[in-house]
Amino acid sequence: MLPLKNSNIKTLVLDLDETLVHSCGVPFNCPSDFIIQIEQDNDIHDVHVLVRPHVEEFLEKMSKRFELVIFTASISKYANPLLNIIDKMGFVPFR
Repeated sequence: MLPLKNSNIKTLVLDLDETLVHSCGVPFNCPSDFIIQIEQDNDIHDVHVLVRPHVEEFLEKMSKRFELVIFTASISKYANPLLNIIDKMGFVPFR
């Protein structure tokens, strides 16, 4: 169970992949918003990322109404650097 900042605030759980971003191990047909590199099995892999429009503004607005949690089935070596980019202001306290 996650600790609540304020028990009067509901929790909103958002899935990272395909909700907030779209990522792929190969380049898209359009420019990526950014590329992160992750190490896996002693190899460095480029991950091309497209961010949904207005994600940071969405997170800011939702953080005023909900306690935000980002969920992903992906590895933390991918998720944490990505979340550091899309949530620069720290609106999401739980990952």
